[in-house]
This record gives sequence, C-alpha cells and structure tokens, in this order.
Amino acid sequence: MKNLNTLSRTSLLSLSALAASALLTTSGASANILSNPGFESLSSTTAANVLNNFTGFQNVWGIEVGNITGPALGVTPASGARMLGMTDDGLTYTQTFQAVDVSSYSALINSGNANVNASALFNTNGGYIGAFAIVNVMFFSGSTFGSMLGNSGNGALNLDANPNTWESASVTAAIPVNTTWVVYQVAYQNASIGNNTGFVDQAYMDITAVPAPGALALLGLAGITARRRR
Repeated sequence: MKNLNTLSRTSLLSLSALAASALLTTSGASANILSNPGFESLSSTTAANVLNNFTGFQNVWGIEVGNITGPALGVTPASGARMLGMTDDGLTYTQTFQAVDVSSYSALINSGNANVNASALFNTNGGYIGAFAIVNVMFFSGSTFGSMLGNSGNGALNLDANPNTWESASVTAAIPVNTTWVVYQVAYQNASIGNNTGFVDQAYMDITAVPAPGALALLGLAGITARRRR
C-alpha cells in the first residue's frame, strides 16, 4: 500500500507539472514587436512606400501627412523627447503604418491560437471635443496587399479637447492562420480634427498565445485528483 500511495503522489505531481508546463508554453510572453514605438528616431518614409513594399520598408514608420516632432502646439510627448504629429490630408483619414514580418511566430499562428494586441496613445492640440482616432492591424499571408487575410477591427477613441492629457486606444484580435506579415495602423478622422493636429506616441503591438483548452482541463484534473487524494 505504501508503494501504491507513493506512485499516486508521483503521478499527481507529474500531472500537475505537465499542466503547469502546458499553461506556460501557451501563455506567451508580451513584447513590443514594433520598431521605434515612441517615435524617438526621426527615421521614417511615406505611407505609400510601406503599403506598396512591405519587405523594402519593414519596421519603418510610413507617414501619410505629418512628421516626427518634439513638443509642439502645446502638446508634450507622453514619454521621451518626440512624438508623431498628423494633419488633415484632404481625405477621410490621415494614417501612419508599420509593416512587420511575423513569420518567426508561424508555429503559434498556424496552430490557430495566436492573438495580436495593439494600442497607442493619442492627443490633439485642442479644438473639437471628440477627435476620432483608431488603431488597427491588418493580416497578410504574403508581403503584398493582394494577400490580405483580414484585419483586427478598429480600436477607436473619441478624445477630449485637453492637450495636457494623453488617451489610449487598443484592440485585440485573433490572428488568421497563414499570416506572415502584419501592418500596424494608427489614424485620425480628418473631419474630427479640423485644422488641428493629431498626435500619436507609445505605439505598441505584441503577439500572445491563447491558452489551450486542453491545458486548462489538465490543470483542473490535477486539482480534482489532489482533492480526492486528500
């Protein structure tokens, strides 16, 4: 009987360790995979370059109408010395993009258990209350727009009119299987900012795993077994 009890405890410990290991391997580690997320480097290109050539302009901000600047128009960067300012381009939205190769995450993505999490801080130099800003991620199976698989949907924000406050918009979405490139996007609706400037700082994007149901079930089983043994 002593040997049987020892074996049961050993099996229980192994089961618990296996469950914990499964949870650790599926939880993922958060890390910002964007380059120059705080716009501290002045390096940038045009939005058209990024959208038409992911490979050639990857990890570089593609700005539609605007520039990377220090404190301006009564707005101080949320962190660091610089931020991105965007102004009306005469169309519906003014946008900035960054293309990121995520093929190194292919095993996780193609398992169907990967999420993307994206966010940014927004501000304006006053003006209209309710300036409308978004953060969005688009998914691609290749390095061209023709391979688009979908997008994350918009993490939207209606800002206050106080240039002293930075506000956050964010979005989380499942990453489609076969995704190898993502394009991160921040934008302002032109009609909502009028003649003012919309600012962006502290852009963020990561890829995390969705805990597998099997791992959760295994951990629950270990707990039930422990109670029964007691």
